Amino acid sequence: MPMLAGFRKSSLGIGDHMWQLAIFALASSVPVGEPKLSVDGEAFGPQRSLTCTWFTNFENSRFEQCQDATGKLLQEGDGASIKCVRDTCAQLDAAARKAADWRKAEPPWGRFAVKLVGRLSLNPREKRYLGDATQTVLIEDITSVSVSK
Repeated sequence: MPMLAGFRKSSLGIGDHMWQLAIFALASSVPVGEPKLSVDGEAFGPQRSLTCTWFTNFENSRFEQCQDATGKLLQEGDGASIKCVRDTCAQLDAAARKAADWRKAEPPWGRFAVKLVGRLSLNPREKRYLGDATQTVLIEDITSVSVSK
């Protein structure tokens, strides 16, 4: 049987370095983290755990700041619009109502600390109106909501 240059035949019939190729091929096929995602034409980065400060009142609902394990993700004075998958916006509303003991029909007002699993938009946009933000956070799962102090 012909030998490949640089490979010695072992007692198993496999070149001594062939196991490295097998490991490389296997490692290359395993995804690292969640892939990027596009929702309604907006591109989002990888999934991550976030802690965000959510400001909401009768006319605004946005994250004022978000951070992950690496630190702050939003520019000072900017913020992020909120986009939800499935029923995560309803879950956010219900958790905020419970945390603030909110009994009114309209959406809760205030600042809330929100721990979530989600994604940050990849391409900042121009602000569209007063109180808008240049980024968007896509909420995929709500971990906890509490009233900010």
